[in-house]
Amino acid sequence: MDQAKLAKRIEDVVQMRTILHPKDWQDESQLMMTRWFDYRFMSTVEATMTFGDHYTAGLRRHVRTHIDRDLAETVSGIKSGVPTARAAWFTALWRARARTDAMFVPYDLLIDFSFDFSSRRKRYWTMLPHQLHASSKNAEAWRKVFDEAVEDLLPRRMRTMADMPHYRVENDLDLPAQRHFRDLMLSEMRNEHRMLDEQIADRVFIKRHLTLQQALSLAPADADRVEIERRAKAASEDRAWEVRPVVELDTSDLLPSCFAIAETINETRSPCDTCTLLAHCRKAAAEAIEITVRMTGEASPVLMADRERKRLNTKKCRDKTKPLPAGSSETVSD
Repeated sequence: MDQAKLAKRIEDVVQMRTILHPKDWQDESQLMMTRWFDYRFMSTVEATMTFGDHYTAGLRRHVRTHIDRDLAETVSGIKSGVPTARAAWFTALWRARARTDAMFVPYDLLIDFSFDFSSRRKRYWTMLPHQLHASSKNAEAWRKVFDEAVEDLLPRRMRTMADMPHYRVENDLDLPAQRHFRDLMLSEMRNEHRMLDEQIADRVFIKRHLTLQQALSLAPADADRVEIERRAKAASEDRAWEVRPVVELDTSDLLPSCFAIAETINETRSPCDTCTLLAHCRKAAAEAIEITVRMTGEASPVLMADRERKRLNTKKCRDKTKPLPAGSSETVSD
């Protein structure tokens, strides 16, 4: 494993531990399996900043179209870079990203839809990240329109996955995210109207998302698999210019986004129970905690700060309600 890339991932986890409360990252292993495939091998900090970039781009498109073309180039809606201390804007951005991850949708698609939905309702202010999703008042209408809007867009976006080497067979580590992707590709093949040999040419020989054996498992029991393979190879040779180049990734390039987050590791629950990098994950998580403690004195300085604040508030409240000492001249009126 590339040690420099591994160290960068641990550094991102240390940043996260330093500026966020554990409740904001405790579900990241579950979100890793629901976020859009493009972001599953980014660190959660990288994914959040990517979400922020898409938000700023979407905001500027919205301002350019509905408010002022010149103003559009100067607005951002959020600050730049990862803060060094707890910051309300970054926490809101993180939570908005996590809420989007739970929906299995590309960030830009959700953000563009939200601004468009907002403009049709004639809101008089532009939305901040935490306002991008449905509210309790408009949840039903929002979700109905959203589902209709993405129904045709998501299948098209899936086709862009051909450009990600993380899901090709030469980089397969049998990780949960990779298995999920393969299962989805097989499901797509079952529902496609193309001939099986044409699909195999596309997904096995051109994009290399599946092995030949996996794809042939969809053939009818009485089918001539040798003939299907022959036709598929011939079809792929006719489209040789489309064949994706072999890009062999290091293991450090395939670390899932929840990697090294101690609080999200649960070896009795999916996806941790079948993750082939679990041992590496535990070791890196322990190192991230050790570095955080060395830097801040706590495994989660935000959590400890919150506990201390609550302790002081409770103490102040109790001090105010203490009974008056005996012999006090003060009386309590009815």
